[in-house]
Amino acid sequence: MPSKKTYLLYDRSRIEFDVPAEWAILEPHDPPAITDIDPAVRQALAVPIGAAPLLDLARRADRSRGAVVVISDITRAVPNRLFLPIILETLETAGFTKEQIVILVATGMHRPSTRAEHVELVGQTILDRYRIVDHRADAPETLVALEARTSSGTAVQIDAVYANAGLRILTGFIEPHLMAGFSGGRKSICPGLVDLDTVQKFHGPHFVADPRTATGILDGNPCHREALEVARIAKPDFIFNVTVDADSQITGIFTGDLEAAHAEGVRFVEKHMAVTVPERFDTVFVSGGGYPLDTTFYQTVKGMVAGGDFVRQGGTVITVSGCRQGFGSDNCRRIMFEYADDYQRFLRDIFARDRVEKDQWEFQLQTRVLEKTSREGLVLVADGIDVEDQRRCHVTPAFDLVGRRDAAEAVKALVERTSQQTSRVAVLPRGPYILPRVGHG
Repeated sequence: MPSKKTYLLYDRSRIEFDVPAEWAILEPHDPPAITDIDPAVRQALAVPIGAAPLLDLARRADRSRGAVVVISDITRAVPNRLFLPIILETLETAGFTKEQIVILVATGMHRPSTRAEHVELVGQTILDRYRIVDHRADAPETLVALEARTSSGTAVQIDAVYANAGLRILTGFIEPHLMAGFSGGRKSICPGLVDLDTVQKFHGPHFVADPRTATGILDGNPCHREALEVARIAKPDFIFNVTVDADSQITGIFTGDLEAAHAEGVRFVEKHMAVTVPERFDTVFVSGGGYPLDTTFYQTVKGMVAGGDFVRQGGTVITVSGCRQGFGSDNCRRIMFEYADDYQRFLRDIFARDRVEKDQWEFQLQTRVLEKTSREGLVLVADGIDVEDQRRCHVTPAFDLVGRRDAAEAVKALVERTSQQTSRVAVLPRGPYILPRVGHG
């Protein structure tokens, strides 16, 4: 039988395998990576979108209050080391001393970074030279209240390091996002730098249940609206957002005004990452996104949702994810186990109560996929979580279908099994790093 080669990103590598020639392989069409990064970054800082050059902004800023450069945490594969040194150099050229500059990690509700993760994020040289701190949404003493509420009534508290700075710079990358439509821009602030209550409102069950809370949608998306309103109140001075390819090489740079620069980056992503198919598939193999995204079950749900976007009602989604750090949080694990027998009971409970529990939103998003596939049709290949624990997470472990094998062997066995059972099959090698466009179905 004719075949072709494909792969799935998995942990720090990829699983390569052969599939029948008629299977669809759905990947974004990456533009060429920027080969000469240094001049490209300097040009982007000097000629931003809708804002003054960063050097001019820095020279006019109140240096006595210092500068803050916000970066994403370890769950995001942002190539900080390629651009952060030039941003920091620009601030020092403008008159800021290294003691006046703080690098702030936008952790949202994720755990604080380890020392090794700080090194991975910025490199040892920057870590030795500058102060780097993690946002703590659960530490009220590190937060201050913003001056206004959002239109939904949210009273926001934000990281005091950010709020007190004389110059505020956001960095990050723009990609499709399962709730906010696209990452980047305003998401560095909300959920990145805000308090628990705001994150819980941003991820509340009614927001998440809205059909416009979905990948690639901004218009009418309540999560996008809430995050943008919080960011407007928080008043960043400058953003530096990039797009990246499968190897985390920079393909585009979008700097300047919070909204104008982000909008330009979104248009770029829509052009290059959208994949259109005429109808949905019987079975979808999808990666959890590879390292660092697939380190936890919590983040792996993003891969499941990407697969769910392309699968037909009653179809099968096979998600392949390392999960080297297990569930991601004790609360994520507790919620999954508490409702292991009945996800409908979980949905009834979250809509019946006012309190939003940490990490419940990711399970709520998983239920969207379950509504299409059922537990039997949501298959998980993961070496990092015990099979017994997987069975309590509303998935079917690959072990139960093809026996105890490592991830690579399990994938090959599932490919063989699928090729004998279904006709329309798709593979999403890069998982959620794709913008789904389905013609009908």
